[in-house]
Amino acid sequence: MRIQSFDKNFVNPVGKSVPRIDGKGLVTGQTKFTQDVNLPGMLVGKMIRSPHPHARIINIDTSKAENLPGVKAVITAKDTGEIKFGSNEFFFPHLVDQMPLESQKVRYIGDEIGAIAAVDEETAEQALKLIEVQYEILPGVFDALEAMKPGAPQIHENVRNNINVILPVNIGNPERMFKEADYVRDDVFYCPSAAHTCMETHTCIGQYETFSNKITLWISHQAPFKVREAIAKCFKMDLNDIRVVKLATGGGFGGKLEMLPMDFAACVLSKKAGGLPVKIMYTREEEFTCSRRKHNMIYKLKSGVKKDGTLLCMTGEVIADGGAYCSYGPTLLASTIMRIFMTYQIKHLKITGYRVYTNTPISGAIRGFGGVQSGFAVESHMDLLAKGIGMDPVEFRLKNITTPNMVAANKMKISSNGLKECIESAALAADWKNKRGKQSHIRRGIGMGIAGDVMGSKMYKSHESSGGIVKVEEDCSIYFFTGASDTGQGSNTALSQIVAQELGVSYSRIKCIAADTAITPFDTGSFASRVTFIAGNGALRAAHDAKEQILKIVAKDTQIDINDLDIKAEEVIQLSTKKNIMSFENAIKLCYSFNYGDQIIGRGSYNPPTTPVDFRTGEGHVSASYSFEAQIAEVEVNIKSGTINILKLWDAHDVGKAINPSSVESQIEGSLAMGLGYVFNENLKFENGRCVNANFDGYRIPRSVDIPPIKTILIETIDPQGPFGAKGMGEAALLPTAAAIANAIEDAVGIRLKELPFTPDKVLKALKEKERGEANL
Repeated sequence: MRIQSFDKNFVNPVGKSVPRIDGKGLVTGQTKFTQDVNLPGMLVGKMIRSPHPHARIINIDTSKAENLPGVKAVITAKDTGEIKFGSNEFFFPHLVDQMPLESQKVRYIGDEIGAIAAVDEETAEQALKLIEVQYEILPGVFDALEAMKPGAPQIHENVRNNINVILPVNIGNPERMFKEADYVRDDVFYCPSAAHTCMETHTCIGQYETFSNKITLWISHQAPFKVREAIAKCFKMDLNDIRVVKLATGGGFGGKLEMLPMDFAACVLSKKAGGLPVKIMYTREEEFTCSRRKHNMIYKLKSGVKKDGTLLCMTGEVIADGGAYCSYGPTLLASTIMRIFMTYQIKHLKITGYRVYTNTPISGAIRGFGGVQSGFAVESHMDLLAKGIGMDPVEFRLKNITTPNMVAANKMKISSNGLKECIESAALAADWKNKRGKQSHIRRGIGMGIAGDVMGSKMYKSHESSGGIVKVEEDCSIYFFTGASDTGQGSNTALSQIVAQELGVSYSRIKCIAADTAITPFDTGSFASRVTFIAGNGALRAAHDAKEQILKIVAKDTQIDINDLDIKAEEVIQLSTKKNIMSFENAIKLCYSFNYGDQIIGRGSYNPPTTPVDFRTGEGHVSASYSFEAQIAEVEVNIKSGTINILKLWDAHDVGKAINPSSVESQIEGSLAMGLGYVFNENLKFENGRCVNANFDGYRIPRSVDIPPIKTILIETIDPQGPFGAKGMGEAALLPTAAAIANAIEDAVGIRLKELPFTPDKVLKALKEKERGEANL
């Protein structure tokens, strides 16, 4: 048998910028995305959607469409079990509110009431026009504040004032502490809605096997096991009767984190069409209006500080527009409010969050998940507090930040914490002391924002485990199976590096098989920056188990104590003598030899020691560890045009241990690009519930030429629970960008912007208000 060769350059791969395991396929165009897949007899599916923001369904007549040549299946709610599904169902079953196809009422423009499968797209589009639906139009409400008022149109039955979720966070006694404060101020910040704008729109292919009564769903997704669970519930089927296969995914950013009606519909259409596969692919307009979006939010804060900069207390209110259905409503509120405990030592806080139904498209998860909105509000507010007592913003933060090995007031357990090093490193790199407050004559300014982030969040199931399987073949090639979803961030590469490092072999030996619910172990999904930390630990344990199986046989054959053996850099070594006992290849030959014949299949699973948020108090240790960062922006403001030029961004990030430094830096740069889009351009606009800029003509995102120079600084704190000390870090860099820029703008020209995005007209308006204020002095 031919023995697999290996690349010596890729031994001990952790900490090295090895090539991506999927890189060649991506750059050569050979990688198959869901949109690329064409199966024999495959039909084109289209969703039947409501044209009204709020209406009662009286009757649906599909007969004309069914009789159209080329139409193979038409479904409505009567073809389903009319079972509701939801994303926070385990902890909040009472909040499950959406059906795969609505039967009684529609709640936003685009709400799904049926679906069609036809031989081609032209026929499917023609069939849609033949569907006749009789509606009773109901009054709609499109603003969260209006929806909360008594007498507003009721979007869901038995939901008072359209308030979907309430989270009261009440720690200590802030009202008493306000009396001890030397300076108190309050601010209100406004954050718009935004879209994910993935390159690949939502796409799925469903096939119902009529001979086995089993379903296969090929999908572009972040959480295939969650989709399987939702499909099983709505079909009343067993989990092992449903196979969800995640193919290469052209971006997710939170938008591909839950089952959508299209996923269920593709499977039902296939069943009704006699088992032919059905592909449903969103148009760009559907992607903007019928998937998920960022919660637009009003963030009110009031805080008290001492003259020496001690942050005493904070109160506030968060009002989030949730759109028509719950989605990840509870998680959103917890995420947007609780992050402050990661970064600041505050013992007295009372903030109440409200997620409100409106007759607009559904708000859900998006990169940063409430942290972008809270980051803008909290970090802008912190600068204003520092200004109010005449204290440097960097010194103010250093005085109040969290530290390693502490328990926050809301019972978050913080272990490793490089926030201080992040702040100091960023400030030094950006020359903060020589620039802050000293460039206004040339209308330049510098500003900082800080952030903390989770690595997972126990908000979805009773556990948050991730499993790995490592199978060593007779020729020394290695399969690594993981349920984690690589949606472009490079997690398959990082996890494979962890496996290779722990097993003591070259990274070039690893082939990664990921996110196929029929053959890979369970993983909750790619969200909350959890994959490197949680799936990484599962991968490490699987590799360790495989290594132990190999060493057990070597120990038996050589009569050396197994505890005195290890595998390092492709060699089995004796620890006490530091001698090479045999090569990895010879060890595998021994395992599969006549005397032993043992298959090497390592298994591992990791479930972080966390607790869900208590929605009565706001307390909870939601992540096994936390990542931290400090970000600085330097800007130049044109007072004639109102335009803002970003001169440079600095980002110092506590990553624990950089498994793949190049991938880590790329993730930071990608987050910053996304953050810049939200700061300057992105604003998903609605008029009477209809999205009016559902295309890239009306919704602008940054291009490569819009990205300023970026300096990334990696702070390695070696987390005691992370695989080789690593932490998750895919989202944190996005969180403080808006505040860092807002703080820099004030340093440059003395205006404070509290509403995103920062457009030239808002800058010019603020400058005029400043001039009038100065004239009245």
